[in-house]
Amino acid sequence: MRVKALYILAGLVFIVMASVTACSNEQPITPTTQSLPQQTASEAIELSRLAMSNVKSFRFQFTHEIGQTIIALGLELTKAGGLVAPNGINIEAEANLGRAFVKIEAAVIDEETWMTNPLTGVWSEIAPENSPFSFIDPVKMVSDILAETKQAEYVKYTSSNKELLIKGSLPASSLENLVGSVDRYSEPPVFLNIDSETMLLKRVEIRGMVQPEDDPDTVRIITFSDFNKTVSIKRPT
Repeated sequence: MRVKALYILAGLVFIVMASVTACSNEQPITPTTQSLPQQTASEAIELSRLAMSNVKSFRFQFTHEIGQTIIALGLELTKAGGLVAPNGINIEAEANLGRAFVKIEAAVIDEETWMTNPLTGVWSEIAPENSPFSFIDPVKMVSDILAETKQAEYVKYTSSNKELLIKGSLPASSLENLVGSVDRYSEPPVFLNIDSETMLLKRVEIRGMVQPEDDPDTVRIITFSDFNKTVSIKRPT
């Protein structure tokens, strides 16, 4: 009986050893990761700057996750958006004036500037320098952001929606064409979302102080869409 038991034990040991050997010969399973693009983050930003410089039209939205932007006439801008077309710019904005909420729309067509009365909504032509949005230049804003982002590095590459997410820092002075008055000593963190196929800029997030009055936790977000559509700004009636 003892001899038979030894044979059985030896057989079990052989089976176990054979299984271990077979497993060791299999290829190890390793998690796959999406490789980062071949270009550096700074090179990707430069490619985006070139791509955006060839865009003829686009829509933009400027919002605040935290805080607001102080513009001319004491307006506290909370949200703005509009259309950039070959013949001009249209802007729609929501702001607070003291305790009052106001909606304003402005249009710049060639050399003409038009704006709605915040109380009646009626359009009228005004001198360009009288517009509370005279400093806003979305085209130059995009160029300045992409040209002046420093210390750029990848945060991640999302293969599902094919976007590059890049973080860096941005001199507040490069945002004058968005907010007007800035704190020239501030360099808030910035996050850029760039389409990895077209290299077009899709989103900008700016965290921290840009204007002297800003709360340190202020978060501004700019999004871009509808690139190169056939559009034009119509003269208000």
